[in-house]
Amino acid sequence: MKQLRDLWILIWAWIHEWFKPCLQVIQIEGDTLPKKFGPHQLIQLIDDGDSWSAGFYCPCGCGDVLEIALLYGVKPRWELTIDHKGRPTLYPSVWRNTGCRSHFWIRQGRIQWCGAG
Repeated sequence: MKQLRDLWILIWAWIHEWFKPCLQVIQIEGDTLPKKFGPHQLIQLIDDGDSWSAGFYCPCGCGDVLEIALLYGVKPRWELTIDHKGRPTLYPSVWRNTGCRSHFWIRQGRIQWCGAG
């Protein structure tokens, strides 16, 4: 019975994640995140034609806004790609060392949680 219950929980989590809305990229000119934006939006800040940073809500639900650097020469720095549907992929993973300590990838607009390290 326990195995069947665990399988059902796994299937339900997969279905829930699959049908959850994907993150969508919203490009904004400037170097400051807007005070408010949607929970399924990743804001890409562009200043003088350069990708400056990206901001989004932490996917764990803690409510923190995460802002990550996209500028070349800055450390740490992430690479942002956007597919034809406007969905973001970030490289490398995001690993918070404060707050909720979440560790995840963003791939094609979906959150992929990393296992315990």
